[in-house]
Amino acid sequence: MSSDGDRLATPSRPHLPMRPLWLCRRCGHPWPCGAAKVALLAEYRDNVVSLCLYLASCLHDAIDDLHQLRPNDTGSTAGVFDRFLGWPARHNRSYRLATTASLDEEESS
Repeated sequence: MSSDGDRLATPSRPHLPMRPLWLCRRCGHPWPCGAAKVALLAEYRDNVVSLCLYLASCLHDAIDDLHQLRPNDTGSTAGVFDRFLGWPARHNRSYRLATTASLDEEESS
């Protein structure tokens, strides 16, 4: 029988992709799940370009894997792109400032 201390000392399994399905090994949501995104942002906080390059390689692999599983179902290209590469831009401060500035310009015209 394990004690509470043993359970607290056991490291939790990270939110990593389960290939070829590209679901989170821990929670079963499409990867990157919310927890994986938080972990990736923390890991790459000082190098957003490296995060985007890593996610672009994951996107490439996911497209290949998912196509092999379902060759007749291409799915939504925009959805897959956003799943892997759309979200880091929304967390990037310069993206948020540029988006806000362009919205302000549209409103004033």
